Amino acid sequence: MLCTGRTSFYHKYCLFSKNLTMTQAELLADTLDRTRGLTRYYTSLLRETNPEARIDVNGIKLNSLYWLIAHLIWAEDNLAVQMTGGQSVAPEWAEKYCINSDGALHDDRPDFKTLLAELKRVHESSLAHIRQLTDEDLAQPNPAGMHFGDGDTSRRVMIQHAIRHEGTHMGHLGWLCKLQGIKSV
Repeated sequence: MLCTGRTSFYHKYCLFSKNLTMTQAELLADTLDRTRGLTRYYTSLLRETNPEARIDVNGIKLNSLYWLIAHLIWAEDNLAVQMTGGQSVAPEWAEKYCINSDGALHDDRPDFKTLLAELKRVHESSLAHIRQLTDEDLAQPNPAGMHFGDGDTSRRVMIQHAIRHEGTHMGHLGWLCKLQGIKSV
């Protein structure tokens, strides 16, 4: 579907984009990239903090900045690449930061600077993969048959969930800022 002046969400969004003739895949990639821009912003605000520190709130240990970034690497690779028919581009250690992992940091983890480089590399690879998908590819069922309550198992919904998922963890980054006295707005 190209942006041609109709009033759907896809077409309205294109009015704010640099490219007025985006495919669905390009729009999804652009939205994921813009979401990542905010993740980079919050991460930059936390640059002077200890990325491995877990803050305790009322006896509950929050995930560290390091864990959140490692988890975003795993999630983007899993949701936006593997669940849309692509081959994994994440490093092997990313599996240790999957859904339902305990927030622990693992001995074989890279240093934080390398972690940020991996975040960028996996993201760029994910965007390239998404952009080459056709409308027909996006309509195909995802390999795991996952859906999020409405029965839609398309590959498109997996990318949409990757965008939502990152936004959720962006909120966690915002809390890490607030809890450490870092103004984010």
